[in-house]
Amino acid sequence: MRWILGVLAVVLGLGLAQFSVENLKPSLAVVGGSQGFGLEASWHCQLFQPPVGEVRPALDLAYNVNGNWNGSFLFRYLYPVAEGLKAGVGLGVVIPGFQFANTALYFRADAEYDLAASLGTPLFLGGDLGLAGGNFAGQLKVGYRF
Repeated sequence: MRWILGVLAVVLGLGLAQFSVENLKPSLAVVGGSQGFGLEASWHCQLFQPPVGEVRPALDLAYNVNGNWNGSFLFRYLYPVAEGLKAGVGLGVVIPGFQFANTALYFRADAEYDLAASLGTPLFLGGDLGLAGGNFAGQLKVGYRF
């Protein structure tokens, strides 16, 4: 059942995201947190924009120095807090080790600060806290948005 839930969430989200694929924003980040240190590749695009903020489906793939792979897919609502700073929440699924049998619900609160205005490059600082299948997950990241 979890496997079906995970596949449906990813397929539905990616299907909806096809409508705005020209706004696809990939990023690569160095991360550190509860799952160890490593790299994270992420893709997201704007699905729709309410009067304030934006809703984005996001696909995250992570690899840490312990050799573990993780993936997650979630819908994020981001709210502009200040110039270059966005905070938000997300709900989706997490797939630890890409074993669909271990697919679990994922809730996350996150914040991102865009350094493009101050540094002139598309770098960002971010952090998130969440629950992945009942387990705490948190990380800090420094990344580059293509």
